Amino acid sequence: MKAIRERSRQCWITVLVMCIGLRAYGQVSITTGSYTQDFGTTDVTSWTNNVTYPGWYRSSATFAGHVNMTAAAPTNTGGFYTYECNGNNDQKIGSRASSGTGLSNIRYGVVLRNQTGSTINSLRVAYTGYQLSLAQNGGVVNTLAFDFVTSASLPSITATATASVAALNFDQVTSSGVAGSAQIEGYPCTRSLAISGCVALATPLANNSYILLRWTDVDDSNNDHHMAIDDVKIDFDLTGATCTTFLPIELLYFSAEPENDNVQLDWATASEQDNDHFIVHRGATPFDLHPILQQAGAGTSQRTILYEDLDRSPLPGLSYYQLQQVDIDGSTSWSDIVAVQRKADEARFTVYPNPSPDGRFFLGTGDEPWLLFEVYEAGGRLIQRTSGSGPLNELDLSGHPAGTYVVRCITERSSRSALIQKAAVP
Repeated sequence: MKAIRERSRQCWITVLVMCIGLRAYGQVSITTGSYTQDFGTTDVTSWTNNVTYPGWYRSSATFAGHVNMTAAAPTNTGGFYTYECNGNNDQKIGSRASSGTGLSNIRYGVVLRNQTGSTINSLRVAYTGYQLSLAQNGGVVNTLAFDFVTSASLPSITATATASVAALNFDQVTSSGVAGSAQIEGYPCTRSLAISGCVALATPLANNSYILLRWTDVDDSNNDHHMAIDDVKIDFDLTGATCTTFLPIELLYFSAEPENDNVQLDWATASEQDNDHFIVHRGATPFDLHPILQQAGAGTSQRTILYEDLDRSPLPGLSYYQLQQVDIDGSTSWSDIVAVQRKADEARFTVYPNPSPDGRFFLGTGDEPWLLFEVYEAGGRLIQRTSGSGPLNELDLSGHPAGTYVVRCITERSSRSALIQKAAVP
């Protein structure tokens, strides 16, 4: 399985990941379309605002320490924590709110400063929430509440919220149904939810302005579990639109592999938002793909979903596949193109020498009475079309620059493709 990134064919800015911590200014400067934080793999046994993780702050709640969460009942002590599970070192930050000074509303979050040169109209927030223990909560829901603060100056972690976003709250996954205060069970990263949503800013975030993204753990009587967050990703809309440029699915991978006389197609999504269906496209070149299969999507989901399909009539030789996702409103996004090499079930198609030092190639095609050869440059432009007949034909690219090309061999019964390379002159 090959991990791939999603990309849209519409004109939108490719999201790049860049975060620059500026300790002097107390925030992370956003200069491109995205920010990520996974909290690393080094145990965090102490905490200093804007130092432990640049731009990250916690309120005055006690730093209770680092916990290796297992199935055993964890500590009942309230405070701000860092966590890992079963010694795997994948760090998370979180809290257990409890009665006491500074422990009734534990807040933590990241301050970002818009230095893109553009106003930001909306942003997509995604993270994973973890319930790491179970208190005797009597069925009352423990929640990490999400809100944000926008400001022309650096905001405090305890500043009054500009707005709350209920869709980005993390509610506990499991409830005990028994009232009480003791931590009765530990969950070593076995109870989690992928949370995501788009936030439309009533007032666009001006260049050089700040936004604090914040989680708050409220002290709820007898229902305070250990709750944590990880794998935070923020995408910023730099196009001037509002919540329209973000992809409706988070695609983990799309792969195509030969399997006997077929091609096995597999893909998976980590989350989906209003996803209607998928279409698999195939072609003899990466520049001429056509739909061959369709499969329904899950609509809206915050869990990992595996999909598979089978191309029962694949092309011989080298072929290409691409996955298209179609939203309920008709908008679409695309995977990267993947290549599949199968043995030709008709006449042979060989190219030699490959690479060629002077751009002259010989094409072995078997005993075919009629052939058409098309050559495409890397950008997809058709640069040459010639006819021939078997079993051997010459292809002359000596007048073209060094690089990689696709040659397509078309017969009366099939078409086959191959990648060829004209070597650079030393």
